Amino acid sequence: MIRFIHLERRFEKELEALWKRGETGAAAAQKACELLEALTRNGPPDLKKVWKLTGWGEKRIEGCLKYDLGDGYRAICFRRGETLFISYVGDHDECHNWLDHYSGRHNWVAKENGTTLPVQRTGLADWRGREPSDEDLDDDFNNFPVDQIDDKTLRKVFSGLLKNGKQPDQSI
Repeated sequence: MIRFIHLERRFEKELEALWKRGETGAAAAQKACELLEALTRNGPPDLKKVWKLTGWGEKRIEGCLKYDLGDGYRAICFRRGETLFISYVGDHDECHNWLDHYSGRHNWVAKENGTTLPVQRTGLADWRGREPSDEDLDDDFNNFPVDQIDDKTLRKVFSGLLKNGKQPDQSI
């Protein structure tokens, strides 16, 4: 489950430059901002449905997603754990060159390099009609801080299992 969106410094600079590239660049920059809004506002996003992906997958970087911003512009993102890194925005050729440069590299991004935004949680009413995916459940289970729960809390949580120190009736 994605809990954070990290905007790399390079992405932030390229987004700023897009606003100055004329009408098509400004339109792509506006769509990039709308993508950020879609990723952060409505609870943990379904990364493949939150925005239109480019027609072809990306295999040069593991976990990479390319979002189509229109007129040949793309936003390049990839997932590491609970964080979606938005790494680059540019036209087709610029993105192709960026991907060639970073292909095959792993863990080359530091969270200090840019801005991290939390994904806003939604209430239970917002989850109606949408079952959590297996990936969501696996992430919650694997990231549960079992070692941080003290005995007093465990006793309180499971007090219903034992009543007055006796085993519950198991004659069912």
